[in-house]
Amino acid sequence: MIIQTRKPSYAGIRRMSQPTATISQGILTTIVKIVPSVLVIGALGAAWLAVHHMNATDETHDENPTEPGSEEVVADILTLPPGKVSSAQLVIAPVSTELIQHSHVVPGRITYDPTRHVEVRSPIDGVLRSVEVNPGDHVKKGQLLATVTSPEIGKARSELLRSQAEFNLVSAQAERTQEIAKNLEYYAHLLAEDTDIAQVEAALKNRSLGNFGKVLQPAHSKLNLTQDLLKNIQPLSETGAIAGKTLRERESQYEVARAEFKALLDQAIFDAKQSQRQATADLADAQRQVEIARDQLLSLVGEGQNAAAEKSGDHISELEVVATMDGTVEARHFAVNERVYGADSLFTLADTSSLYVNASIRENDWPAIKIKPGTEIRITLPALVDQTFHGHVQYVGREVAPDTNSVPVVASLSNPEGVLRPGMFARITLPISEPQRSLAVSAESIVHHDDREYVFVQIGEYEFQCVEVETGLHSDEWVEIRSGLQGNEKVVQKGAFLLKSEWLLEGEAE
Repeated sequence: MIIQTRKPSYAGIRRMSQPTATISQGILTTIVKIVPSVLVIGALGAAWLAVHHMNATDETHDENPTEPGSEEVVADILTLPPGKVSSAQLVIAPVSTELIQHSHVVPGRITYDPTRHVEVRSPIDGVLRSVEVNPGDHVKKGQLLATVTSPEIGKARSELLRSQAEFNLVSAQAERTQEIAKNLEYYAHLLAEDTDIAQVEAALKNRSLGNFGKVLQPAHSKLNLTQDLLKNIQPLSETGAIAGKTLRERESQYEVARAEFKALLDQAIFDAKQSQRQATADLADAQRQVEIARDQLLSLVGEGQNAAAEKSGDHISELEVVATMDGTVEARHFAVNERVYGADSLFTLADTSSLYVNASIRENDWPAIKIKPGTEIRITLPALVDQTFHGHVQYVGREVAPDTNSVPVVASLSNPEGVLRPGMFARITLPISEPQRSLAVSAESIVHHDDREYVFVQIGEYEFQCVEVETGLHSDEWVEIRSGLQGNEKVVQKGAFLLKSEWLLEGEAE
């Protein structure tokens, strides 16, 4: 194919030269502006290529990841220099068969023994006139703690004193009526025996007949007179010196006097017995009044207080508040001259030689609810790191608390030296299962690494083998070994953690 080109004329070229120059200059300017941008884009591209190359390299490495079983295993034989073994002070013990009881450790608190902890309260409204003790003082039962004054106490004590005085009067009257009744009976007995009048008078000389004597003595004298007259005329009647009529008159007078006296004596004895019965009834009523007054006083002050102590004058309204038990003053809540009201706690007394520890059995410790009273438990306290205490279970609660979903377990423990204080935090080891005999090592012998458990077995004087074991029951001292040991090994008991550190450092060095 032939393409024909027609040359432009000079004039045409000349016409086009000026616009072409202008266009070239514009293109150059545009290129100058574009070049920096192109350089920046080129740099970014180079950076992207570099990063892409690095990622590709990582992916290449990731294509051949390390297999789980191909990771480096630390050697299980550890050899230590003699000097390091000596300085480590290792304790090595043979594997043994021990009686192990699975247990859980639960938190708890030391509390007062409720049977040895009392609040000494003010039984009445009044004013605290004196305080005799301070916190920390040891007191004995019945020792004076404080004195409270109250008008109510004065009135109640005054009524009690009046009732007691009335009782004393009625009691004396009852004794007199009883004595008179006995004397009248004795008088009647003497007359029944035909005792001579002189002897009767001598026998009754020191015996009181009361008002009955005013009636009986004249009648008795009249009886004696008629008796003497009869005796005097009887001999004359036998000789005929006097008429028989006179004798019969004397005999009649004697019988009448005797009948009158007997009737008076019987009535006197009856009246005396009636008076005695009345006096006995009055005495019983007076006794009841005393008891009512005493009960009224005790209702104001409460049992155990020295309410019935004799008080008079300015002290009749005072109440002595005394200790109801031997113990220590744990707290004092009021000062002298403060006004107190009924049921206000004046002092807190406690005997801390015996304390309680309270804990809770939750769902993960539920088998512990089978613990029986009397079971021995182990107690440790963060405040007393080097000491261990033992208590005995008092009771396990029956009701599950809805807020904690637990039941309480309460144990008692002795505190003769007073090192334990109520409110201290404690850790209580509760038995969960029945004890059983198993192959075991000390709890200090077990070390952990990568969620596995190991022990160090001595295989030479300075050589130790790290042996993986499977454990079972745990107690405070022993751990059951279910697999990994045969029972004839010597295991590092103290210093196992140091060997673990050396074992791991040796593995890193390799």
